[in-house]
Amino acid sequence: MEPSGIWDTEYDGELTVQELREEYEAQKKAGETEAESFEEYLENITDQSGTCEWCGERFQKSELQEEVDLGFLCRRCVAAITSHGEEIILKQ
Repeated sequence: MEPSGIWDTEYDGELTVQELREEYEAQKKAGETEAESFEEYLENITDQSGTCEWCGERFQKSELQEEVDLGFLCRRCVAAITSHGEEIILKQ
């Protein structure tokens, strides 16, 4: 039996399995997902890890900070960028 709802980290909300299936089919039809199956799509949208845009390393999303222009950055890269005198604007 499938769960009644799943937290979609991209949508930032809970969707039913049926809603997620419909979302996957629509994105697949429009060419907006690289997932080969619904299961792969589900794994992608519920993944709690992310990639630092600068160094390319994977971190828990809670360890990344989102910069307005640069995307998600790890603390080490934030420190490196600011140490070179660059201004960064982090989203709150």
